[in-house]
Amino acid sequence: MVTNVILSIHPEYAKKIEDGHKIYEIRTRKINLEKGSIIWIYKTFPEACINSYAEIDDILLISPQQAWKQYSFQMCITKVDYDLYVKDKKEICLLKLKNVHKTNKKITLEELRKKIPPFFPPQFFKRLKQNEEILIALNDLLK
Repeated sequence: MVTNVILSIHPEYAKKIEDGHKIYEIRTRKINLEKGSIIWIYKTFPEACINSYAEIDDILLISPQQAWKQYSFQMCITKVDYDLYVKDKKEICLLKLKNVHKTNKKITLEELRKKIPPFFPPQFFKRLKQNEEILIALNDLLK
């Protein structure tokens, strides 16, 4: 069974994922997911919506220095912003994404809250159960 999650991502980075430039999403904590999991990309404010998703191709636990050395171009972040984000972490998690798709429609935070009260965008990520209303609503975006 495929795992579905909602992952909050800043709009500028979400757009780079959708455009195919950003292959690696950076997380400062280990994320307990499997290859093949589906990530529904929640764009944070000011967009506050979900209108794309991707599949996890690989999950790398790596030092920030090694990650920058090997994958900086595919992370699509400046060195200054990267250093601020990873700070003094000894290890970070890189999610390698593939099969990125935009949905036919978008679902806004307001709509999510109407369908699934009280919905709050995840700070880290939110795992979705197969029969959960929010996953049903997200799958409706594909129709």
